[in-house]
Amino acid sequence: MKFSRRAFLGTLPVMPSAARAFGLGEGDAAFANVVRQIGGIGDISPNLLGAVSREFQQAYGAEAQAEFTRVLSNGALDARIAAASADIKGQAAFVATLLYTGEVTRGGRQVALYYPWCLAWKSLTFATAPGLCGGPAFGHWANPPIPGAM
Repeated sequence: MKFSRRAFLGTLPVMPSAARAFGLGEGDAAFANVVRQIGGIGDISPNLLGAVSREFQQAYGAEAQAEFTRVLSNGALDARIAAASADIKGQAAFVATLLYTGEVTRGGRQVALYYPWCLAWKSLTFATAPGLCGGPAFGHWANPPIPGAM
C-alpha cells in the first residue's frame, strides 16, 4: 500500500496523539483560545496552534506566554490589546503574523515554515498552497507564468 505525504498529513489532526505531538496540552487551552481570537476564527488547524505555541515560547519564553495569556484572556480582545503593554502588543503582532503568513525568523531571515496551515492560504478560493494543490509534480504551480502575460 502506497501512503502519500498528503494522506499522512491529512491524518495528523485526527490522531489522538497529534495534539500532544504538536505541543497542545491541556495547559495550552487558554493560550489557544487567545490565539483563535487574534486570528478571528475558531477553525485553526491543530498544526498551526501547536506551531504558534512552540514559536511563541521559543521567541519569548514560557513565562511570557503565561503572562500573555493572563492579560488577554478576559474581556473584549481589542480593549485588552489596547490597554496592554508594548511587549504584549508586540507579541500579539507576532501571533497574528504567524497565523496569517506562516512565517518565522530563522537565521535572521523570514521563512514560511507553516504556510500550508496559515490563515492566508485558507482564505484563498483561487489557489492552494504549494504541496497541497493537485496536478502532476508541483501541481498547477509546476509551470512558470508565460512571459509577458502579467
